[in-house]
Amino acid sequence: MTNELSMQELLEQQEQQLDKLKVGELITNTITKVTHDVVVLGLDCGFDGIIGRDDLNIEKDKEIADVYKVGDEITAVITKVSPKDGTVRLSKVLADQENDLKDLEVAFNEHKIVTAYVEKAIPRGVFAKYKSVQLFIPISQIDTKFVNDTHEYVGANLEVYVIEFNENRNKYVASHREVLQERINIERKERKEKEKAERDAERARVKAERDAERARVKEARQNIFDSLEVGQKIHGKVTKIMPYGAFIDIGEGLEGLAHINNLAWKRVESVEDVVTEGQEIDVYVLEVNKENNRIALAVKDINNDPWQLIAKEVAVGDVITGKVVRTIDRGAFVEIKEGVEAYLPISQLSENRVPTVNSVVNPGDEIEAKILNFQPEEKRMLISIKEVNAEPEEDYTQFMKPEESLGATIGDAMKKAGK
Repeated sequence: MTNELSMQELLEQQEQQLDKLKVGELITNTITKVTHDVVVLGLDCGFDGIIGRDDLNIEKDKEIADVYKVGDEITAVITKVSPKDGTVRLSKVLADQENDLKDLEVAFNEHKIVTAYVEKAIPRGVFAKYKSVQLFIPISQIDTKFVNDTHEYVGANLEVYVIEFNENRNKYVASHREVLQERINIERKERKEKEKAERDAERARVKAERDAERARVKEARQNIFDSLEVGQKIHGKVTKIMPYGAFIDIGEGLEGLAHINNLAWKRVESVEDVVTEGQEIDVYVLEVNKENNRIALAVKDINNDPWQLIAKEVAVGDVITGKVVRTIDRGAFVEIKEGVEAYLPISQLSENRVPTVNSVVNPGDEIEAKILNFQPEEKRMLISIKEVNAEPEEDYTQFMKPEESLGATIGDAMKKAGK
């Protein structure tokens, strides 16, 4: 009787324990047995907790024994209590889903990336698992490029953003395209920033080099400028030709002007007749103006002034030979030697009246003329053809006695007349 009461009490106690187990309740217990299709948990109430393969949240290609061992602890949700056979059905999937859904909700609200495994493909998209929760990825959200066959993505782990989270409708939509596009945008931005940084660095380098070169050139030009002395012979290069002269680079871009009058000792009609752009040439320093930073140069040899040279050869009164180079209304210019031109006035062409200069002389004529005035320092010479051809005055002194003079002869004649 005592044993029957004890059995009865035991059954009542088990029923009370079973009554405490509620569907949807989370429980945590240790695995006591593992088979190919279930795991068994020993519950405190004396009954077994059974979790089938579909409720274990195991990947399809794995066996239960690959994942769970006797003694492992599992948390699961009660799905069914069967007093008759003394079992309690459990689901680890539902327990995991509760936590996994919380993770997805956080990912949705905070725009965080999660990784989902693609299990199934349909023409409109793919179904992927985030742990225990199934997500749908529409075909337009699979990739940034056009997707022709969704089956190519089955078995892939895709990083996604949760773009729709509706727990009431059990609808969870994700996008892999947004993740890819975001990374493309980041890479594009980083690339642009890198390219900009490289361009800025290159500009800075070029500017630094340019500034350094400018400073070097400026210093070099100043050194050249400070070293110049009047009369100095230096080498240069013609950089520009103007109607009034030529600009010549004498080093590091420092330029001086050779005026047309200083290109040659002879008369120069055109600058191009003497120099050409790009021509390298020796020049002489005529003037250095430090106030205006201007340099006057001469292409002609200032050490061989033809006026100074001819001054050693001729003087006023000498008869010289020259060549008429040009005529004007009032006279002609005659080249005595290269760089020396004398002026022949129309009044000095002939003893007779001269209607025009060209009636007596023309350019190219060789003439003889007498020097009437010569100022080599002023580079002036006045000559005359008339004086060359003039008859010399008669000298009457040869007919006079030595003691006689013109004054005495006139005096004696006046005395005789007075008598």
